[in-house]
Amino acid sequence: MRRALLALATVAAVLAPGAVASAAAGRAVGLHDARYCEIIELKGAPPTAVATVWNTLGLNRCPAAWWRAFDARALARERGDTLVLLNGPRHFLMDSVTAVTGRIRAFHGRRLRQVAAIPIRTAADLVQTPYTDRTIRRRNTWYWNRGRTVYELLAPGGDVYVMQAYAQIKDPTLTLAKLRSLGRRLKLPAGWRFRARRLARPLALTAKGTATIIQDELQNTYQLATTTRPRTRRESHRVSIAGRTHTVKASTPGTVEDHGTVTGTPFGRGSIVLVGTLKDGRLTGSFRLRFPNGSVLGSVSMPFTIRGSEISFRGTGAFTGGTGRYRGISGTTQVRDHNRLDGQSGVLSVTGAATY
Repeated sequence: MRRALLALATVAAVLAPGAVASAAAGRAVGLHDARYCEIIELKGAPPTAVATVWNTLGLNRCPAAWWRAFDARALARERGDTLVLLNGPRHFLMDSVTAVTGRIRAFHGRRLRQVAAIPIRTAADLVQTPYTDRTIRRRNTWYWNRGRTVYELLAPGGDVYVMQAYAQIKDPTLTLAKLRSLGRRLKLPAGWRFRARRLARPLALTAKGTATIIQDELQNTYQLATTTRPRTRRESHRVSIAGRTHTVKASTPGTVEDHGTVTGTPFGRGSIVLVGTLKDGRLTGSFRLRFPNGSVLGSVSMPFTIRGSEISFRGTGAFTGGTGRYRGISGTTQVRDHNRLDGQSGVLSVTGAATY
């Protein structure tokens, strides 16, 4: 549960400094490289759990000694929480913001403001995967001044995400000056790019009730700024894909990882990366498909059988998201995979339907 709560670190909205505890619209300025921290409280368990996010912005600069003195488990016992996550330090990258303020509460002598209360209805709400979209409820506008450098992720198909905050959680030495070369450190999925760009004109990034955000493996947070998906009505498409895969050294301990190529309706030719775990006679995992017009993400659950030196999988899959033309894709499939036990001769087939 603690690992899953990291996903909730992406949901905080920015509130105006000095605002009163009651809800009201406000504007905060001077945010570029402003340090902040968050305390996230989880109460209850799915489907009725609620995560409340408290933020220091505008109230204090999250003093290092105060922050280091917190013990998450002790704080959870003190406040009667299921779990507490200490999320920070972080630094904002925009210059200013307009947003809605919330109530204020003291934590060990320092005030924090509530910036979100998030219902946690299923275990899926607590899953965090780098470079995977998460839609949150938020009404605010970030503003970057003309001439400011922004740091962006470009996804397959051309979608652009702008970094809103960098984190010093996994790498306490990360600073604003190091962001320009961050792309050399990140383990980007196939087809993704990182870039630094100087703004020729001011940038405003608005969330009108919802925002799409992702994090990289260092927990830096980005918001979707532009997408290339055509403004057309979503349609259902028949899916019939064939592919070949081979096992590679897993980037995540305790998992199996396959790479390969695929081709078929309706996507054309592309590549696949599948990461999963083998337990109790079943492969459970996630996949990324990359095509010229975008990428497709999904999950699989496949029981397997072993005969001699061969292994066969047969189960179900689901499309859960995408980029470019396939943004918002959904659908279910039947998945089959046959391979040798050494994992080097996989033959894959996927049939079903997808809507995008």
